Amino acid sequence: MGVAHLQLARTVLLSIPFLFLLLACRLDAGPAAPPATQPPVGADSAEPQPTVAAEVSRGTATATVATGDRPASPTSTPAPTATSAPLVVSAQEGVPAELVAAARAAVEQAPSAMVWGESEAADVLLVLGEGEPLAEWIYAVVVPFATVADAIEMESLEASWRAGEGMQAIQTAETASLLEHRWGAGSGELVAGQEALVDRLWAQRAAWSLVPFHQLTPSLKVLRSGGQSPLDPAFDPAAYPFTVRVGLAGEPQALARFRQLWSGPETNRVEERLTRVAMTGVTALVRATAYQMEIRDTLYPGEEVRSVLRAADIAHISNEVSFVPDCPEPHYIGPPSFCSQPEYLALLEDIGIDVVELTGNHLNDWGRQYVPYTLDLYADASMQTFGGGRNLEEAQAPLIVEHNGNQIAFVGCNPVGPPGGWATADAGGSLPCDYQALYAQIRELSDQGHVVIATQQYWEGYHYKPTVAQVEAFHALAEAGAAAVSGSHGHHVQGFDFHNGTFIHYGLGNLFFDQMDRPGTRQTLVDTYIIYDGRLMSVELWTGLIEHYARPRMMTPAERRQLLQLLFEVSGW
Repeated sequence: MGVAHLQLARTVLLSIPFLFLLLACRLDAGPAAPPATQPPVGADSAEPQPTVAAEVSRGTATATVATGDRPASPTSTPAPTATSAPLVVSAQEGVPAELVAAARAAVEQAPSAMVWGESEAADVLLVLGEGEPLAEWIYAVVVPFATVADAIEMESLEASWRAGEGMQAIQTAETASLLEHRWGAGSGELVAGQEALVDRLWAQRAAWSLVPFHQLTPSLKVLRSGGQSPLDPAFDPAAYPFTVRVGLAGEPQALARFRQLWSGPETNRVEERLTRVAMTGVTALVRATAYQMEIRDTLYPGEEVRSVLRAADIAHISNEVSFVPDCPEPHYIGPPSFCSQPEYLALLEDIGIDVVELTGNHLNDWGRQYVPYTLDLYADASMQTFGGGRNLEEAQAPLIVEHNGNQIAFVGCNPVGPPGGWATADAGGSLPCDYQALYAQIRELSDQGHVVIATQQYWEGYHYKPTVAQVEAFHALAEAGAAAVSGSHGHHVQGFDFHNGTFIHYGLGNLFFDQMDRPGTRQTLVDTYIIYDGRLMSVELWTGLIEHYARPRMMTPAERRQLLQLLFEVSGW
């Protein structure tokens, strides 16, 4: 070996202890920090990563690097905090669509903290009937409007769903999931969407469905179940079988974070958004009716109908006759020129009348001078009027009533006369029909968000089926935008119709009048419109039969069934 080689070998041997010392120092100092571009813990990488044991509590994470049996040095640099994964939010099948949409909206407010998923293993899950209370959803049992039955037992509904017994169950996917959650798999027919559901129910006729309360429509009748209807003024959600409670399931911290962002509805039925309007037919407190009031009691005619009218928020009456201070004592069989004694107003007060229609034929029988007197009596009793007035301008004005946020507009006119009964520029009476002006008025009111109720003092007919001309006239009011059209002229009850989304009743019959000569003049209906959030959503029918020439009593079940079947038949249903 040459001198140069010996010198190199010596240098290498002398350097070995120094290298060992340097390596030991680096081990004592702990592992080097990862570069800034290192993937997060758990991410795929081509290079091996340190072994990590992670303990995660919602929103925080700690990591310890495994270095065998040797503990980390007290002076080691702490490992970086791992970023927690976003919370996953989801909903069970059957949770109402509006609540799912509200949950999605909440998630979208914090995209870095929450994501929407489609798994029941989510961190936050909207569930049916359990969990922390979130919302309460009311459903109604519905059938086509042209159904005689008013109630159904829960056992019958369950049998229909489970085994297809009795009426057929026709459901949307949402309500089918609800029924499966409650009663298990069923045999019902599935349809897509509200419009298809209504069409299928009417086509099948002997069928029922569940509908969320706020999606009710007048073409569907709500059946009482469990002794209640969600249309009842005294409705008790806690005792109603189709009150669906939606809750939240998950860890408390996750639920608390979700609730901070939640702004969805608590329920789909708020009593303070409901308005009930009771509509009636012909009233004339004269002749034999007035005679019965004299020999029995002034309040006698309203004894049984009082309850349905008082239950309404707005009770309507079409009183065709003016009050006259010197009106003669009534005769059992009198002439067709009418007046009413002022003290008879007590009957209207007792039954809770709020709105008086003035389109009647007999308003000026005893002279135009009594219209202002009559209107003053109504005003003193806090009753509002429409369809007539002290002069033509006043008669043309719609009556706007606001209740529970609902703007309701009453309009009406008299196309029949007599001419002496019509209001003029300077004299009182009923409103003559200027149909083009009326259509424009209805369109304007409807466009402004009013629920328009249009009435007609039409030509009288003593038959259940409306005439062709009557159908055309009432359809035209519907096409102008009325939510409901009511025939207040009819001494004889008439059938129903749905046109352009409008509920039409061609004639409600006499309410307080003395025609006892035929069944159709004794039969009477009170239609209660249920209005919710500025929309007519349902109609309930009270059926009565006039007795003693004055007093409508509630029909027996057999009488009611016979009348409704007849009216549905003449309506083409």
